[in-house]
Amino acid sequence: TLASTMKVHSVSGAFIITLDFAGRSPIILHMKAVNVSRLRAALAILFLLGLCPPLHAVSGRFFVHLDGGASFPALSSLNDELAAQGQDELGAGYGLGISLGHTLMEERWSLELHFAVTFYPSFDYENEYEYFPSEMKHYSFALVARHNFLSESERYHPSLGAGIGYGQTNLVAGGGKLAAAEGILTGRFGVSVRSNLEIALECTYYAGLQTKEFRAPFLENVNTDVVLDSAGKALEDRFRSLDARLGLTVWLKPPTQ
Repeated sequence: TLASTMKVHSVSGAFIITLDFAGRSPIILHMKAVNVSRLRAALAILFLLGLCPPLHAVSGRFFVHLDGGASFPALSSLNDELAAQGQDELGAGYGLGISLGHTLMEERWSLELHFAVTFYPSFDYENEYEYFPSEMKHYSFALVARHNFLSESERYHPSLGAGIGYGQTNLVAGGGKLAAAEGILTGRFGVSVRSNLEIALECTYYAGLQTKEFRAPFLENVNTDVVLDSAGKALEDRFRSLDARLGLTVWLKPPTQ
């Protein structure tokens, strides 16, 4: 928004400049008329400031999202190996997630720093080459961009997001690691219950972007740097899962304007 008024007065060899910007308090400057070029530069800077929208129109809001729910994994090579060992394939687990985000462009978009940890049912990994009890966990770290479809609505907040980050699957604590770049697709539907609080249902698809070995340089009962399958080869896989979670979004109080 441009300044609605700008007045320049000359009093006793000095300039007094008053600018009144829409949505802001007036700015009053007192400048000595020593250097005309400096005065022109100052006026140019003030003019550019006047072109900028008010702070409260672009600052957006911070929010924290917490959720928890079920996770349905798909690790084809690991499931094939468990089948060769006479065991059932990996079952569904449960996960917890937290995101710190900030809205942009009149809340039509938001950026989020996302972290999630998921716990899966335990099993015994046992073949001719390896034996260890497994309590598998998966960790996800990502930056997510989200589009909010009804940014003007005070009640309903559907959105779709996509992100990229890093995922790590541990067969046991501190060992049997499958680490790779990871992509995320997510949909969220939030319903406001208070001005700063909403309940949200979210479905998220995690997909490893690389097929990697389960590395195990420090895992007891493993004689090599990788986990071996029943054929004596390195166990390679790509993590994927579909998660359904219920959560809360808390909108943080904006700074005083």
